[in-house]
Amino acid sequence: MVALPKPRPRPPWEDGHFVGGHVVLDLTNTVFDRAHPVADNELLKTPSAALAWCASVGLLEDGLPEVSGAAADALVSQLRAVREDAWAVFDAVARTAPIPEAPFGALLERGGAGLRDERLRGVDASRVPLDFDGEPDAIPAALSLSAVQALFTLPRGRIRACARCGWLFLDSSRGGRRRWCSMGTCGNREKASRHRRGKR
Repeated sequence: MVALPKPRPRPPWEDGHFVGGHVVLDLTNTVFDRAHPVADNELLKTPSAALAWCASVGLLEDGLPEVSGAAADALVSQLRAVREDAWAVFDAVARTAPIPEAPFGALLERGGAGLRDERLRGVDASRVPLDFDGEPDAIPAALSLSAVQALFTLPRGRIRACARCGWLFLDSSRGGRRRWCSMGTCGNREKASRHRRGKR
């Protein structure tokens, strides 16, 4: 399996936002709760939050670029589209369901367009996320191709959805029995809920 660099969170992101074990799974988790969406469920709210997430996972290494206006709004919209396509694919994997064709096709198309337009550099299975030309508008294509790559390289039996919030993660535990995105959040909340139910 490909060794991934550990994310270095930039505000407003924190370590707890990067529990997926793979950049694409972390992208799918940029909502507050998958299982029980709330009114303000979106974490990729602004261009600055989107760029900070990209910098946190190593897509932007030379600081945060200046992106404004329509280009900034387009980046947020495209990142959300990649996220939802990737979530549909990897949630199906976690449930051992068939891969949904339309979202997978959209990832292939977006990633392929990045290669065709030469915004992405050579496909290298040892590098995740893939190299790209450094322009923020190439990021959705790079993440789309990384999602396709992950589908074929990550161990399918180890992709899980948190039993409480629905966030996706790669279970790298020795026994393969991890149930929560994080013991510090969902694991402890579930324990507290069981304790309260036991008292009643």
